[in-house]
Amino acid sequence: MANEFIRAATATLKEVASTMQERGSQYSDSWGEDAIWLLTKALVKKYTDKDLTEEELACIGLAVFIDQKYSRFIRGYKHDTALDLVPYLAALVNKVKN
Repeated sequence: MANEFIRAATATLKEVASTMQERGSQYSDSWGEDAIWLLTKALVKKYTDKDLTEEELACIGLAVFIDQKYSRFIRGYKHDTALDLVPYLAALVNKVKN
């Protein structure tokens, strides 16, 4: 059943997917096999004395990116910021659902 909300969200999600694919092909897989969490791992260890897994470090990294991207709305709405935020939220949801 399609309604205005579903139509609007679907149109935006298509734009999000296109933007994500375009930008994703321009960079290495910094959230997958190319991820290097050396500084994050060192600082977590320094401040918590815990050794986290690569998956846990990736979730923390995603959360930091989301906070940083969301804070850009302080200066007002930017279409590109909103589009860029959705994939990071989606990846975090996927990683922490288990």
